[in-house]
Amino acid sequence: MPISRKEGWKIALGFPGAEEVLWFNKPAVFLCGEFLTKVHDKEEAMTFRVSSMEMRDMMLEAEPELFYITDHYRNFPFVLARLSALTPKMLTELIAGRAAQLTESRQKKRRKPADKRRKPAKKTKKITRR
Repeated sequence: MPISRKEGWKIALGFPGAEEVLWFNKPAVFLCGEFLTKVHDKEEAMTFRVSSMEMRDMMLEAEPELFYITDHYRNFPFVLARLSALTPKMLTELIAGRAAQLTESRQKKRRKPADKRRKPAKKTKKITRR
């Protein structure tokens, strides 16, 4: 059964850490400080940022009845998911997958390799002039 705009919004905001943010003066859902999704204001769809243009193209090819883009998104790694083709379970899985990517990305940024950590300054002898 397809979902409504209201249901889509509720599911997206239901994820732990998800927050409503104005993005380009429109409400959007962010997670870990990154765009997660939004209910499109003109299309009957939800907008998702994907990890790469290659991933976007694969999604468009694999499920054209679900995913599509408009000219506006042609040069960006975003897809639109038709509300008429989405079920609550599908939307939850899409958001969960992207949320996992964002969480993992954030954790990687926090962890720095040992050789790149700032080393403590060496102690030097204090020389006094007479």
